[in-house]
Amino acid sequence: MAYFSKTSEKIMPENYFSKVKSITVRVCVTNCTGTFYITDLLLQPGSVATGWVGHPCEIKWVLDG
Repeated sequence: MAYFSKTSEKIMPENYFSKVKSITVRVCVTNCTGTFYITDLLLQPGSVATGWVGHPCEIKWVLDG
């Protein structure tokens, strides 16, 4: 039986004022055969991973005040 896990991690640059230049994702698959697909990878700014993605009409509303 397959087991899927949802993981969230906070990524901080070594220097607080620098930008993240690259991210490496490593997947560990053991004791199985077949094809493995990563379907989604969500990167969000901020200190809390919410999983929320704004709809374009909501983004316009937020920017318009």
